Amino acid sequence: MQGLAELKQRAAHEDPKALAQAAVQFEALFIGMMLKSARDASLGSGILDGQESKQYLELMDQQVALELAQHGGFGFGKLIVDQLGGDSAPSTDGGAGGAGARPGAGAFALPHVSRAHASPVAPPLAASSAEATAPPAADGTPESFVARFLDDATAAANALGVEPRLLLAQAALETGWGAAAPAHADGKPSNNLFGIKAGSSWRGARVAQWTIEHEDGVAARKREDFRAYGNAADSFADYVHLIGSSPRYAAALDQAQDAEGFARAVTAAGYATDPDYAEKWLAVYHGDTLGGALDGLKPAAAEPTEVTEEPTP
Repeated sequence: MQGLAELKQRAAHEDPKALAQAAVQFEALFIGMMLKSARDASLGSGILDGQESKQYLELMDQQVALELAQHGGFGFGKLIVDQLGGDSAPSTDGGAGGAGARPGAGAFALPHVSRAHASPVAPPLAASSAEATAPPAADGTPESFVARFLDDATAAANALGVEPRLLLAQAALETGWGAAAPAHADGKPSNNLFGIKAGSSWRGARVAQWTIEHEDGVAARKREDFRAYGNAADSFADYVHLIGSSPRYAAALDQAQDAEGFARAVTAAGYATDPDYAEKWLAVYHGDTLGGALDGLKPAAAEPTEVTEEPTP
């Protein structure tokens, strides 16, 4: 109630941040309704559940909904701010997402695969969220994604001895073609293209992200810390170091010339908890979407020029 009164007071004084905060609260209500509908659709309560556990779950859902909305949510809050002409700049106490933030690119950008585990031998990079550049892909399309990262992927692939297409496929899988890459709370991109987590050995910048992990064959939603880089090139360089220097991926390097063998060996070494990670990775690698995006970058063949001989005088 105190927060509501403060928000009303700020709105009365035409504080531009009040609209952003109100949009966050609106989106939190919407997400809360979705969570409630999901729980109502369950098969029933457990034998140990009671009124206390029900109340706890309701409070937890409310808090989760608010936290998701504060970190971008589904992007509805930003749309509200944009349509009402308010200030879409992020606020540290819960804005509606940064300017230019993509719907789903905040903390609720759930990946469709399990994120990678960090290697304790990977070195910290001098990355800072303040140095973060533009988002990985401005519009999240395969064409823009490939055009932006082909050079970095080629350099990294040459270092590992694999195809650039294979690294582009993995980065596309991890980030949804750049549209679901981890982002800071203020909307700045983390430039983390391979879902590498920030373990205890990591000394660089990090960003919290909701993700799906598989434990004993069961998918569970968790909030994890991921590494953040100053630019995409640092992300590719860290991936090369992770795969190239860790003994656990030695078998993968032995199969660098075999795309399928490499992907399966990386997965078997524990890169991700999703048991189907390699299949999903290879599906993108072999898919027409990636192939079409790569073909679109090839220069069109020059039309032959018709030469007409002049008669010899």
